[in-house]
Amino acid sequence: MRVTFGRRSRLITLGAGLITAASLAVSASGPALADTTDTGGSGTLVVPVAVVTGLAHANIVVLPGTPATSSFDPVAKVDSITMPVTGGNGEVSNFFGAVQYGGSMVFINGANGKSAVVTSIRLNFFTGALTGILPGGTKHTALAFVSGTMSTSTGTGTETFTTDELDLSGKAAGALNTDLGTKVFIKGTIIGGFTTTFDVTLS
Repeated sequence: MRVTFGRRSRLITLGAGLITAASLAVSASGPALADTTDTGGSGTLVVPVAVVTGLAHANIVVLPGTPATSSFDPVAKVDSITMPVTGGNGEVSNFFGAVQYGGSMVFINGANGKSAVVTSIRLNFFTGALTGILPGGTKHTALAFVSGTMSTSTGTGTETFTTDELDLSGKAAGALNTDLGTKVFIKGTIIGGFTTTFDVTLS
């Protein structure tokens, strides 16, 4: 099944997922629920060349930290950072939980030599955000919020989520500007799109 929805219905859809999860959690008198485990697959941040160029003009480069990888498509004019799925309990079917990815995103300011590494990247279906641990932090922080046009696809044990827009969060923009000694990162900037495909196992 494939469903496509736009900007207005984003909060309604995510809210429905929250209500569903809450209802399941409080039904303690009912049968035990199966635990969900995400395995296999990957998540890919797709960044338009215009964004890459804008960062380059400010002497900022973004590199993937192992085992994440990067590739450039000269036809589509996008740079993609792909990260393997390493776990999680996310379910596209009801927007529950989060999907965990391996690797990191390394930001380097070529003008002053400062760098920042964002680790433990996740797609949180509860909050509709791509999250991670910022330099010096210990808790997950929203890096960017899902927006634009989104679609989901579910099959036998495999689920896919795609959005054509991720908006940079204020906390991420502030942290990166501070750590890198720059002012190039601005809250609400569209940094690209995101797509993820992963296997869901119930136990």
